[in-house]
Amino acid sequence: MGRRDATDEQLVGRLLAPPDLDDGVESLDYWRRRQQQLPWYRLRARREATRMMVRWEQRVGAAIVSQRREPLEARVSAGVLLARTGLSRWTRRAAIAVLAAVTTVIVLLAALTVAAGMLLLHAL
Repeated sequence: MGRRDATDEQLVGRLLAPPDLDDGVESLDYWRRRQQQLPWYRLRARREATRMMVRWEQRVGAAIVSQRREPLEARVSAGVLLARTGLSRWTRRAAIAVLAAVTTVIVLLAALTVAAGMLLLHAL
C-alpha cells in the first residue's frame, strides 16, 4: 500500500507541476492564434480559447519562475509572449470602453439637440 501511495503522490506532483517552458509557450501561442482566427459568431469556441489562453498564461508564468535552468533567451521569449497576450486582451477591453463612452456622448448630444429644438419651437 505504501508503494502505491508514493506513486499516486508522484503522479499528482507531476500533474500539478508547471509544464516544460517550450511546451507551455507552444500551447499558449496555439490558443492565442486560435482565438484570433475564430470568426466572431463562434462564441463558445472563442470563449474556450480565451479561457485556455488565460490558463496557459498562468502555467507559462509559473514555468518561467520555476525553471531557472532554461536559457535566458527562452525565458525572455516566453515573457514577451505573455506580455503580448495580456496586452492584446486589455487593448480590446479598452477599445470597447472607448466605444461605449463615445456612443454615450453622441446619444446625450442628440438628446440635448432635440430638447433645444423643442424649446425653440415652443418659444416661437
